[in-house]
Amino acid sequence: MKQNTKDWIHYSSAIVLILSAVAMAFVSFFLTMDVGAGPLAYIGEALSAALGLFGIGIYAVKKVGEMKTEIREQLEMIRKEAGHEANDNQQ
Repeated sequence: MKQNTKDWIHYSSAIVLILSAVAMAFVSFFLTMDVGAGPLAYIGEALSAALGLFGIGIYAVKKVGEMKTEIREQLEMIRKEAGHEANDNQQ
């Protein structure tokens, strides 16, 4: 599975959780003129899960970016060292 597809599934599930929590709050309020313990528990769980999904996604993208940067820096350092050694050997 491509990373783009994984990200799309990840973010869409978080958005669906947020929308379901908002819908649950409105439906519960309009039906009973009160938001009881059951709907509040679902709303809290859904919002916590959605925030967790967004947080994990952002964290993973950040760490992968940092890892790419470190690898590029190391490769550049290796290339420079190899270039210096080749110049020393020619002299």
